[in-house]
Amino acid sequence: MLRDYARLGLLLAHDGNWRGRQIIPATWVLDATSVRLDVWPGTATPTEGYGYQTWILPGERRMFMLRGVYGQRIFVDPQSKLVMVNTAVHKLPDDRPPLWEMDALWSALVRQLGG
Repeated sequence: MLRDYARLGLLLAHDGNWRGRQIIPATWVLDATSVRLDVWPGTATPTEGYGYQTWILPGERRMFMLRGVYGQRIFVDPQSKLVMVNTAVHKLPDDRPPLWEMDALWSALVRQLGG
């Protein structure tokens, strides 16, 4: 499952293109993962925006994540093609404290490896 989540993240990082084959229309991926006024970061949660089942991360560059009900996450930075998957889960859907450590790790990885 971890590899499948990573593959999905890479597919989205490449705007729907998988090894030269367009699987998802690029315009749909861009629309689903780009900042728009109705999903501007801070509108869905204090820090994120929301669009088409993707959480739009704040910042100058387009980055987003997919978030599971039990805390699973797939972070995606299309500019650098960087993807990070977190499969750890909480026992209950309501038992979801913010994963600050995961957010901090993602930010550090983007700074170090994202160019």
